[in-house]
Amino acid sequence: MAPFYCVLSLWVGATLLISLLKSEAENPEGRFKPYQLYLGRLATFATIGLLQALSITLGNLFLLRAYVADKLPFVLFAILISAVFVAITYTLLSVFGNVGKGIAIIFMVFQFSSSGGTFPVSMTSPFFQALNPFMPFTYAISLLREGVGGILWETALRDMLYLAGYIGLSLCAALFLKRPLSGITRKSNENAKKTKLIA
Repeated sequence: MAPFYCVLSLWVGATLLISLLKSEAENPEGRFKPYQLYLGRLATFATIGLLQALSITLGNLFLLRAYVADKLPFVLFAILISAVFVAITYTLLSVFGNVGKGIAIIFMVFQFSSSGGTFPVSMTSPFFQALNPFMPFTYAISLLREGVGGILWETALRDMLYLAGYIGLSLCAALFLKRPLSGITRKSNENAKKTKLIA
């Protein structure tokens, strides 16, 4: 169960990051371009995500003493997975504002049910079976299982390639959607603050 719970912990950690930290950096006099602001703040989130991955994997190895056949790859795989999850959740926050936080939680619920982490995905409904190939959890859990049980590099490389693709999709989404949606997102955030229910 270590791969599933590590992956779940990394997503929850990434979601907590977007709940606690601001996505927008200050830009006095408009000195920085939007992509510079995005990448600069993403680097901050990714650094904290790296520390989360180290805490989770080293805790599994040395505190819980979980069985892991290939310890160093297990840690490195978790760092990659954390980078992917941070990129996805930070992009959701950066592009959609507070709505992005809700999307991240809903996305987690869908992945929880469709990733095959606790039991074979073939035992789920056809809806979740159809979602399975498109969910980051699917490849993240598979990759960590390689570290736990012994690496079959063909599977590990496939999983890493898919996960890297999610980083690329996140960057492209930010590049093409952030500017067109920035006005709507800002107005939505201002209206949410007026309700005095949302920070």
